[in-house]
Amino acid sequence: MNTLGTTEPALVEVRGVGHDYPQAESVHRVLDGVEVTANAGEVVCIVGPSGVGKTTLLRIIGGLQRPTRGTVSIGGQVLEGPSAAVGLVFQDYSRSLFPWLSVLDNVTLPLRGKHSRAERADRGRTALREVGLLDAEAKRPWELSGGMQQRAAIARALAYEPAVLLMDEPFASVDAQTRAGLEDLTLRVRDDLGQTVLLITHDIDEAVYLGDRVVVLHGSPASVIDEIAIPLGREREQIATRSTPEFAELRARVHRLIQNGGAPMSCSSPVGEPIDA
Repeated sequence: MNTLGTTEPALVEVRGVGHDYPQAESVHRVLDGVEVTANAGEVVCIVGPSGVGKTTLLRIIGGLQRPTRGTVSIGGQVLEGPSAAVGLVFQDYSRSLFPWLSVLDNVTLPLRGKHSRAERADRGRTALREVGLLDAEAKRPWELSGGMQQRAAIARALAYEPAVLLMDEPFASVDAQTRAGLEDLTLRVRDDLGQTVLLITHDIDEAVYLGDRVVVLHGSPASVIDEIAIPLGREREQIATRSTPEFAELRARVHRLIQNGGAPMSCSSPVGEPIDA
């Protein structure tokens, strides 16, 4: 039974994943026994202390890095490398777009060799419409704001029509207002396309706002110490949702897990204190 209580298998299954980085005379064990699932149409946010191995885990889920132990399956198929079922959006949008290509050409670049020119353009424009950039298709990336460039990067991933969208701290480099808009865009993509999203973030509030579930990594080597369901409903609004007592309670729970690995907090560590996750 999956985490939504149905008998359908999860779309993404991370089972017993561990990863070691070789060192001069030993190995550095980063991850060990990690278990994560994501169901179709679900947003799962992964959080944890800085350096815990969140990006390593996402790269493994994306097939960019092979785990030392364990398996990753997408739709029941064990990954052996990069897969067309997975789309990736990274934090550094400025390096992921080619400045000499138009926005539309950037979005359709991964489709070359797989689809006709007309089909590429159609799928690219559909993706740009979804992220609100259809009017900018002829512009170059350097003519866009940072938030618009990240929208273009998301559109490129969507044009590929992946089963799973992986996002690695995708909004960390934009201002707060733009970030809020991109968060809401992510939820709209989930609702409009039924997109499954696994998102790494260092921002606890963002994880609680976006997630259907929040997975907390901790320890050295890291493993999943808790998986928190976020019962805030599918319809969320930046101010109203974040102002509820339920949001504050969930945020405090995630904060405590990240800060203390689930141990009771001392009086000198207030819940509202910022933390680099």
